[in-house]
Amino acid sequence: MRLWSRSLLFWILRASGFFYASPSNFNYWYNFGVLAFYFLVSQVVTGIVLAMFYNPNVSLAFATIVNINNEIYFGWWIRYLHANGASWFFFVVYIHIFKGIYYGSFAFPRQLLWLSGVLIWFLMIATAFLGYVLPWGQMSFWGAMVITSLLGAIPLLGPDILFLLWGGYSIDDVTLHRFYSLHFTLPFVILAVAILHMFFFTWVWFI
Repeated sequence: MRLWSRSLLFWILRASGFFYASPSNFNYWYNFGVLAFYFLVSQVVTGIVLAMFYNPNVSLAFATIVNINNEIYFGWWIRYLHANGASWFFFVVYIHIFKGIYYGSFAFPRQLLWLSGVLIWFLMIATAFLGYVLPWGQMSFWGAMVITSLLGAIPLLGPDILFLLWGGYSIDDVTLHRFYSLHFTLPFVILAVAILHMFFFTWVWFI
């Protein structure tokens, strides 16, 4: 029993459920953190399914979206669940951020909790932008052109960053491949930071 009480698993269980020191002002605002995690898992699952049918090629990308909508069994449902789920994800996260500001979750001893949440938010913005480009329609192309061109305005390093991001001197096939690769990878980074975020949420009670 003494070894068990010293184990990491014991402290995780103790922090997350059995002996959780919950404050008296718990209310429905706290549900939005759980909802945000639910939408994150939903985005990862639907994104993996969509990745099985998507082709990151400038000549075929839009055609694969049409194919997913029209030919794949329940493909339209998975795609709209992924696209609209991203909007709901942001909606829930913004309410979660508002709750954090209202209750002062950025103050001591919750700085790491707040900073990890802000990091998740920035990663979400980057991932959402990359996903917006993938259908490769007119809005996708010009959205990518306008937003990425802003990086070129950075003094000294701007042109080099833009060249690295585009993979050349213009938005082309290489750019779409890079955006697809990053869009597929970043959600797993967000998932890892979200787990760290939840760890900081429980760790705060032991300070």
